[in-house]
Amino acid sequence: MKECFTTAELQQLGDSSIVDFDKRIASIPDDLCGQFHQEARQLETELLTFYKIVAIGTKKVEDLTAIATAWKAMVEICDKFANRLRDLTEKHPFCGAQYYYDRVLDLRNKCNRLQLMHS
Repeated sequence: MKECFTTAELQQLGDSSIVDFDKRIASIPDDLCGQFHQEARQLETELLTFYKIVAIGTKKVEDLTAIATAWKAMVEICDKFANRLRDLTEKHPFCGAQYYYDRVLDLRNKCNRLQLMHS
């Protein structure tokens, strides 16, 4: 992904999103489900943005190994995001984060298929 981001830069962006998410979640009172739902939605939106960056960036790359590596990085980012959403769902099961957790897992599976397809 030389034309767009390196996988290390992509992982750095993902890690930064997780850190920001953790900070925002920590400041929300436990009894405000609407804000947890909103944070879960924002985290999913950020992940979809990363997905689009990789999808556009890999279109310009001819090296299948580089493409597979980019999708592998996306799988790893999806795993990190899914872990945070799973934790949120377990701590606040009635706040709606499960919906986003399931969607992140669906995107992770799609990225994994793309990685395997280019390996």
